[in-house]
Amino acid sequence: MVHQKNKKLLTIIWLCLLTATLDGILSFIFSYPASPEQSYRYIASGWFGATAFTANYMVFWGVLFHYLIASVFSIIFFLLYPNFKRVINNKYILAFVFGLIIWIISTFAILPLSNVPDIKGVPKYPSQINLIASIISFAGLSLCLGFPVSLIANKYYRKNNDTTGKDFKLSI
Repeated sequence: MVHQKNKKLLTIIWLCLLTATLDGILSFIFSYPASPEQSYRYIASGWFGATAFTANYMVFWGVLFHYLIASVFSIIFFLLYPNFKRVINNKYILAFVFGLIIWIISTFAILPLSNVPDIKGVPKYPSQINLIASIISFAGLSLCLGFPVSLIANKYYRKNNDTTGKDFKLSI
């Protein structure tokens, strides 16, 4: 049992590093010509506001927040995967469902509640949403978080016959 918990923990840690790194790389591509430094300052501004664009150490906070947010989503969906799998028995469709849920939470909860300053061309509030940008964002989240979580969780739970996901029963 201890070995199985260690294996689960290592899988989750690896998954968190993978998803956050993939999402970071994709965000650099989407935010071009902005530099990775500017992207991480923008993320840090969610907590620190406009100060994030002046202090050098804010890049560290941006990286930390980016990895933390991606990791929280990855852990939650990894642990809830068996419950989702009972409802939608297709790991590929689940990847898109995870991406959609992450996009909705990020767009309608995290971003509006953050201290990110208004930046021309970067929507902060749902009323400012651009359809094309939303589709690209949803696709990116599905690709970088949804697919890795779904595929790795599917493989983990199938291979280990781990049913601890049942501890997180959802009643609708």
